[in-house]
Parts: sequence; structure tokens; C-alpha cells
Amino acid sequence: MKTIEHDQWLRKGEELFGKDVKKWQFVCPGCKTVQTIQDFIDAEVSKETISRSIGFSCIGRFTDKKGCKWTLGGLLRIHKLEVVQNGKAIPSFEFANGE
Repeated sequence: MKTIEHDQWLRKGEELFGKDVKKWQFVCPGCKTVQTIQDFIDAEVSKETISRSIGFSCIGRFTDKKGCKWTLGGLLRIHKLEVVQNGKAIPSFEFANGE
């Protein structure tokens, strides 16, 4: 399992995709669908739900147009990345380039 501190993760996201977090790309470990915050916005998901779901639940949980129903909150642990924030490791989708 790869772990990264939250501040390092933020820097990496900005380095890869720029300052606009809506364009940051994440890959679902279940179906390999690349997704962004903008995809969630386009699917009319609430801001509160997006903040809980991005990088944790596949866009397919909110739309039939793309993705699957996978979430990292289940019993099967197929993810390869955890982001450490305030001493707690949080399961996360990897960035689209695999880093």
C-alpha cells in the first residue's frame, strides 16, 4: 500500500493537473474509469456529496453514463493509495497517471 501525506498529495495534484481541482483526474480501481470533480458537477451531484465522494466512490454511483458502483467504503480493499490526514490513513483513488 502506498501512502502519501495530504499536503504532498495536494502538491502532486496541482503539479499534474493545475490549480483548478475540478480538472484533477482520478481512476476508479474497480472499473478504471477516469473521473473529475467536473464529472460529478455535470451529473448534478451536490457539493457536499462531491466532497465526500471524489476519489473515494466511482462516478457510476451517481450516473448511468459512466463508471461503476464501486466505493472504497466496502469490505474489499483493492485500492493502492491512502492519503494521510491528521494522522489518519484515508483510502483514495490514484491520480489518472498512476501516481
